[in-house]
Amino acid sequence: MYDVLTDDRDLARADIGDRTHFFAEYVDGRSQALLEGAINSVACWGDTATVRDEPDRAAVDDDGTRATPDAEGHHWGTVCPTDPDYRAGVLERIDRAGAVGDVRLTTLGFPGGSFCRCDRCERRFDASEFEGRDAWRTDVITGFVAEAATRVEDDLIATLYPDPYPGNLRERAGIDPRAIAARVDGFLVPLCGPGYETTYWVESLARGFAGELEDLEASLAIQLSAAEIDADRLAGVTRRIEPHADSIVYGTYPDDAETVRETIRTLREDEPAVAAD
Repeated sequence: MYDVLTDDRDLARADIGDRTHFFAEYVDGRSQALLEGAINSVACWGDTATVRDEPDRAAVDDDGTRATPDAEGHHWGTVCPTDPDYRAGVLERIDRAGAVGDVRLTTLGFPGGSFCRCDRCERRFDASEFEGRDAWRTDVITGFVAEAATRVEDDLIATLYPDPYPGNLRERAGIDPRAIAARVDGFLVPLCGPGYETTYWVESLARGFAGELEDLEASLAIQLSAAEIDADRLAGVTRRIEPHADSIVYGTYPDDAETVRETIRTLREDEPAVAAD
């Protein structure tokens, strides 16, 4: 299955792929109207605008560094996942998106292994039954996903940070795919690199996730970038990872639309030959 991801409403309706993922929300805090018939993407804790305007809401590490775009290793602001009012607002947005169809969750976990150490998180961890902070953080995110799942009638897709090494997602973000697999219908892993001058890392990561998730019922989608690449090369990259994924999602802007269209056309021409083997 070949899908597209876009924030352009006209492109979303262009029937380029099998399904359309639509950016209804961005990690910078912007949003646009939901698109019926698409998989609407909801940013959970990534919200640069809120962190800028209300810095006390940002996740904090053990050194007191807030998760802002200015902090090393961060490209957007991240709200603390235990902020009760913000959490309620995220669930309301998921509820609205779920009312029109499938939903994809992005920025789902904590923004790094040392987050969050705000006073609220310290109190909640100390009062919890968990001895280890990783276990407590995982419980926070797992509980959030469980509640989000009740707001979505159709498919719920969780975006995973591209690190398939066993235990790393749990330690890095508080996300345990096995713990949330019963609550989601699919996982999506972005492996984006303009041009893909080298491809070994894409295949390696896709293979790693396929191995880690192979006994789970949730599907696995791999997201690729269609920027700065021609259709033949993008088709070649796709062929390398297709054996490890249930679907491919092409990040597509209007300037890339014809590249993606031609890529999908080329790949579908391959299908009879593969079947004949």
